[in-house]
Amino acid sequence: MLFPQSFPYLGCSQKMSLDSSIEHAERLLHSLNIAENVVQSRRQGQEQERSTRDQLVPLQTSIRTLYQATNNVTSQVQSVESLANDANSAEGLSIAEVCSLHGEIKKLEKAASNIQGALDALHEVTHHCIFLKLSLYGGRGGIVGNKILPHFEKQIKDIIRDVLNDNGDTTALWKVAEECYDQATKPFGKLDAENYFAPLEEAYLQWPYDPDFESEEYYEHENRLDVDEDYAAAFQEQIQRRSDARQQDRKAWPKFWTAVLNEVPDGPTLFCPPARLHTPLSFLEDVPRYLFRTFDGASSGKNDSSVVASIASVLMPSKSRHDLLSMDEDRVTQLLYQHLNKSCFGGDGSDNLMSWTSSLLFAIQYGIWRANIRGISLSDVKICAVDTSNFPKGQFVQDLCLLEAYRVAAQDTDKDTREFFRFRLETDDFYNGEYLSQGQVNHAGRSCVATLEHLLNSGLRQLYPEFGDPRGAEKWTKRVLELRRNWSPGQFTTDQEIELALEVARRCFEKYNSSEIALILLGFKSRKHSRLESTDNPGQFNRRPPKWAEKPVEVHRYWIATEGLHCYSQARINGFVLQRHKALREILG
Repeated sequence: MLFPQSFPYLGCSQKMSLDSSIEHAERLLHSLNIAENVVQSRRQGQEQERSTRDQLVPLQTSIRTLYQATNNVTSQVQSVESLANDANSAEGLSIAEVCSLHGEIKKLEKAASNIQGALDALHEVTHHCIFLKLSLYGGRGGIVGNKILPHFEKQIKDIIRDVLNDNGDTTALWKVAEECYDQATKPFGKLDAENYFAPLEEAYLQWPYDPDFESEEYYEHENRLDVDEDYAAAFQEQIQRRSDARQQDRKAWPKFWTAVLNEVPDGPTLFCPPARLHTPLSFLEDVPRYLFRTFDGASSGKNDSSVVASIASVLMPSKSRHDLLSMDEDRVTQLLYQHLNKSCFGGDGSDNLMSWTSSLLFAIQYGIWRANIRGISLSDVKICAVDTSNFPKGQFVQDLCLLEAYRVAAQDTDKDTREFFRFRLETDDFYNGEYLSQGQVNHAGRSCVATLEHLLNSGLRQLYPEFGDPRGAEKWTKRVLELRRNWSPGQFTTDQEIELALEVARRCFEKYNSSEIALILLGFKSRKHSRLESTDNPGQFNRRPPKWAEKPVEVHRYWIATEGLHCYSQARINGFVLQRHKALREILG
């Protein structure tokens, strides 16, 4: 017996159970050796993929059994530990019994070491499987599959590990793809292609001969460049061809991740402009920080606290993964017109687009109008706000960018389409900051969704009593125009208005910077005596706004105010950082 009779809580049967659990754990490790075989088979190729899949079920069963056995050992060790800490009971232990316990501990240490090795192998299996899945979605050929992807394998697996640690569910795959896309497209990202190409470029500087190795061939080459114009021209042409090829190779890397995102289950369908459009880079980057979408039970597609999905993605999931910009120009023009000119209560089954707005003013009035015309409660209308910096580039695109890109193509269509394109591009009064997404947008965890009722009751109705006017609820776009006109004269900003705006921001958009959201709300009105217009800082805020901030007017005001906020965010009064209210007061004057 491990303990004498003075240990009433642990007898021979429990000692046997402890031994049995440890031995059981050790036996199960043999079944976990499959992990090493899986890794090896993956590295060798896909010929063993079927056998690997057959091994997965017993492997999962073994893991669950091992987990239960380990818990059993842990609980019994805790019981032993509590009893052993009892000095009176411990005195009754013989040296033989203590040594016997030590022997069991050594077994447990060995088992723990084996388990850790198995865990490391299992992690390698999961990371490598996801890595292979991603490579299959993007395509394995060319310089990307053969050179760049292997170069970044470790960094990609690090991203996989981090995402799996945060999201151990079926969403992990597209979240990994999004993070890889982000790291591959932003400057100095973990997957920035320059990390691969920079060493190659350094090597090319020494092509075709190393100047440090003063060979006869090197001097002959240099002399021919000086005296032989044809040789020099041909050599320069070779250099240009190499440079052009490198540029194409660089572009292939982000295209690879775009293809992955467009293929991975539940992933986003990104706008990826083809070369024929000749659009500037800002086509995808010129997006405001915050976008809003108003919806209720009659809105098109699928809309909830987790997903915004087009009608096509609901009815035809596979077809919804086709990028609009990959289609021929006539089809793109037709689909743009069809979506932008559709009814507010439905849409065609082929419509793969969903609308957002940069104007919270427009989103609120749209919600008020929808509630009135449908005869539903304000609590049935919701506004979803997203921070676009948390989404991959190409998730959202301004409607005007698309309309401008396909304006020429629209001239070859019917009169209604031509007139519609012209009206949207040339009429500013009814422009309300529309942006488009396609397919499915997974916004859970990176959005704020509030009912219109909650928004109004959180202080918005006090801040802007006009939203409570019953007659205003009967109109939508014309009411927005009325409000813009009524709020265009410069007005003083009171402390109460600032506090109300901050309160709405805190209660309805809790995930976001409350000062920025407050400035969006305060920007509905033109604000007088702003420090931004002070002669003390000439030219400080007069840089040209990005395209998204040019209009509507309330969005332009917000951009100007945030420019000021960023400048004053680190301002100090008597050595103390400004509080939010004081910072806004400093900006608004």
